[in-house]
Amino acid sequence: WAGLRPLVWVVIGYLAVFASATTFVLLQYAALRLPSAKVMAYTYLTPSVVILWEMALGRGAPPVAVALGVGLSAVALLMLLRDEEARAASRALR
Repeated sequence: WAGLRPLVWVVIGYLAVFASATTFVLLQYAALRLPSAKVMAYTYLTPSVVILWEMALGRGAPPVAVALGVGLSAVALLMLLRDEEARAASRALR
């Protein structure tokens, strides 16, 4: 790490601050406009998105156990979103 040029450190710092700030703003925006279950469901997708980026950048597929975890996260997300849609529909009928 000590051998990295100063420009690399600036870029790493910029990416860390920009990514963190953007994530914070987007989560706050979503929390004000979406049901809490949806906001939390989407935050659970973060590891899956990282894995997809790694695969797209040529790092290869994850081990089977990790792929199963991603699948379980996707199923849980679908269940949360479906349950939230059913609740919203029942509220609209009242």
